[in-house]
Amino acid sequence: MQTSTQNDAQDADKNGWIGWLQIGAIIAVIVLAMILTTLLSTGSDAPRQAAPERPATPVEIARPQPADHQIEITLTGTVTTPSDISLSPQVGGRVIAVSDAVRAGARFEADEVLFEIDPRDYQVALTRAQAGLADAQSALDQLNAEAEINREEWRREYPNREITPLAAREPQLAAARAAVEAARADLAQARLNLERTRISYPFSGRVIDSEIVTGQLVSAGQQYGSVYDIESLEVVAPIAPSELARLDGAVGRQARLTLTETGQTLSGEIVREGASLDARTRFIDLFIAPEAPGTLRPGQFADVQVTGPDLNAGLVMPGSALAGLDQVRVVRNGEIEQQEVEVLDRWGDTVFVAPFDYAQGVIVTPVPENALGRRANILNEDEARQ
Repeated sequence: MQTSTQNDAQDADKNGWIGWLQIGAIIAVIVLAMILTTLLSTGSDAPRQAAPERPATPVEIARPQPADHQIEITLTGTVTTPSDISLSPQVGGRVIAVSDAVRAGARFEADEVLFEIDPRDYQVALTRAQAGLADAQSALDQLNAEAEINREEWRREYPNREITPLAAREPQLAAARAAVEAARADLAQARLNLERTRISYPFSGRVIDSEIVTGQLVSAGQQYGSVYDIESLEVVAPIAPSELARLDGAVGRQARLTLTETGQTLSGEIVREGASLDARTRFIDLFIAPEAPGTLRPGQFADVQVTGPDLNAGLVMPGSALAGLDQVRVVRNGEIEQQEVEVLDRWGDTVFVAPFDYAQGVIVTPVPENALGRRANILNEDEARQ
C-alpha cells in the first residue's frame, strides 16, 4: 500500500515537470517570434539600395539656322492653246488666190488675207441688194407724198376733225418703211458676204494644217485646216492642292519658265486656276500667261518656278526634327524635352519654322516615347556646334 502511494506521488511529480516544460517551450517560441519580428521591422527601416540610374538616350541634334525665306515651288508645265480655230470660209465658191501664209507651220499677221474666193457672184448680189433698196425707198417716198396730199385734203374738208389712220395711209407707210429696212438688211448682208470672200483673222497666228489650194471649190462652214492665236498661248502646270496652299493665292503671282527643249527662259504670270481637280491625278491646273508667247509652240514642255509669299525671318531645320505635325524634341540642360513649333513652310527634307528656343539643339534621330525627361547622350556634339 505504501509502495503504491509512493508511485502515484512520483507520477504526479513527473507530469508536473512535463507540463512546466511544455509551457516553457511555448514561451520560448513566443519570445523567438517576437525577436524575429523586431529584427525584421528594424531591418525594414534600413536604407534601401538605390535603383540603378537609367542610361542616357543616344541622340543626334541639329541647330536650326536663322534665315529669310521666300516660298518657291517648281512645277512642270506644257505649252497649250485654249482651242484650235478651224480654217473655214463663211461663204462658198471657188478659191482664186492663196497666200503663202496658208501652209502648215506658216505664220500670218492680223487681218492678213489668207485666201480669196471668187467674188463675182457676191458682187452681183450686192448690186441686186442696192437696187432692191432703191426700189423700196422709192415706194416709201411715193407713199409719203400721197399721204401728205391726203392730209391736205382732209384739213380742207374737215378742219375740226383729226385725220383717220386709214386716210393718212399709215398702214401702207408702215409696210413701206419695213420694206426699206429689209432692203437695207439685204444690202448689208450682201456687202458682208462680199467681204467674206477674203478670208482673214483678227489676230496674229500660225497655221497648224491646211488643205486650201487655188482652184478648189469650198463650201461655207466646211473645215479645211486649223490655226491658233499666238497671243493665246499659255503654259498649263498641274499642282498638288497642298503645294497650292503654300502659295496662299496663286493668281497674279510671277512664274519663271524654262523650256525643256531649248533652255530658253522667260517670265510669266499665273492668270487663273483650274475649276476642279483632275479625276486621275487629283491635281489642279495653273494657267500661266508667258511674256513672249510668239516664241513658244504648243506641246513644248517647261520647267515652272513659281514665287510665293515672303515669310521673312525664321529658322531652317531638317524635316526629321519634327516629331509630329508641329512638335520637336530638344535637348535642354542635358535632358530631352518636347516643344511645339509653328511650321511656316516645308520643301523636300527641310522645314521653315517661326523662331523658338531650341536650347542645345533639336533632336533629328528617332527616340522612344518614354525618353522625355531622360538624359541625352549627344553623339554629334562637335559637329552640331559647327
